[in-house]
Amino acid sequence: MNLLIAYHDFIFIPMVSKSVYFYGLLIAGVIFIAIAILSIYYSNSPVKVDVDGVIKPNSVDILSPNMEIGNTAFITVSGSLFNMSITYPNKTINTLTESSSNYSLNLIAKEAGEYFIEINNIGNSDILVDGYAFTKASAFTLIGQIILIITGVVIVALGIRTGKT
Repeated sequence: MNLLIAYHDFIFIPMVSKSVYFYGLLIAGVIFIAIAILSIYYSNSPVKVDVDGVIKPNSVDILSPNMEIGNTAFITVSGSLFNMSITYPNKTINTLTESSSNYSLNLIAKEAGEYFIEINNIGNSDILVDGYAFTKASAFTLIGQIILIITGVVIVALGIRTGKT
């Protein structure tokens, strides 16, 4: 026990100068803000996403790519019997096929927004969905980026306050 007390008395905690805190907080805040800005840019850029899955009998799958004008989606569905429909961003619904066992959709977005592609498996076995779609993040993801910006501003403000004292 005496050994632990003696060791505890000799712990060296170096003092860090205010300029290290100032620059450290300033750099950390700027990095937070930069990551948020890059994330906002990436979220608003369409990205090719692979579509690959299986839909069980008596189940429904809804694909919802958020597309810009000119973006494409190519989706192939095969297997058991299914119905397939699409809802455009202007809320018009178009039935693509009914009671089919094989269908390919080649969609070129004529208007920007979220498309809803509904596949309803009405057969007795699995259906396979394959293809790709270009999509971008929804507006809901903006909340995380705003939080990053606010955090960055607070850290920069702490750094500036540290530099002034």
